Amino acid sequence: MYSPRSDTWAPFMRMGARRLQFGVAVMQNKLVVAGGRDGLKTLNTVECFDLTSLSWSTLAPMNTHRHGLGVAVLGDAPNSPIYAVGGHDGWIYLNSVERWDACTRTWTLVAPMAGARSTCGVAALGGRLYAAGGRDGGACLRSVECYDPATNHWTPCAPMTRRRGGVSVCAAGGYLYALGGHEAPANAAGGRLACIERYDPATDSWLLLARLSCARDAIGSCLLGDRIVAVGGYDGVQYLCIVEIYDPETNTWKKLSPLGAGRAGAAVVAIPPPRNVF
Repeated sequence: MYSPRSDTWAPFMRMGARRLQFGVAVMQNKLVVAGGRDGLKTLNTVECFDLTSLSWSTLAPMNTHRHGLGVAVLGDAPNSPIYAVGGHDGWIYLNSVERWDACTRTWTLVAPMAGARSTCGVAALGGRLYAAGGRDGGACLRSVECYDPATNHWTPCAPMTRRRGGVSVCAAGGYLYALGGHEAPANAAGGRLACIERYDPATDSWLLLARLSCARDAIGSCLLGDRIVAVGGYDGVQYLCIVEIYDPETNTWKKLSPLGAGRAGAAVVAIPPPRNVF
């Protein structure tokens, strides 16, 4: 847990058995944690952490086991649906997508993406869901798809300027931001990116922006106020403690206090006031 007021990190709460490549979303002051791996197998289980009572509960499992999935809430209403996008089921890369309905407390499969992608960046913007980059088993991807819940259909968007597997995507100020990632095959050395780029849905175009302090993939990111926080990552040698914050107005990065331990693929969310933590 990070406190912006004191610029400090502190231990907060333990999770269950899942360890990596899970997805998270905040819904009705609850933190929903879906999928991932427990070190041995890919999970379809879903946990919910109540930020008021500070207690864990279990939700219905997803239809598909997924790690490397993207998770996002689509809408601003209290019962807005959560989407679980793509990933890997332990055997194959996935193009399937499912939606959590808070009223019926069930997961339902919706239209699949055109292509399979794991470790892609997923974010909601303007009432639509975007999936960018990732890996399909053969290559890291530049491609981007957009889901319209009204038509239950995915459409292609302009591709990113770089291939980005293990990319982190964050929505801010009417734009999408793609942070870091890697453009080489998983078994190749190097290929990690420090550059970030911004997508404008009005012009369907991407623009390269200020670089991160070092090249890395598997960054955790979220919007904190009107700025984007980038947490941890992997530089090809070690899991990183680096935490940086981006100001869209000045197109600059500034370092914050580092994590207590290196993390790659951390799922990061901002909790609204009065807690003011993420």
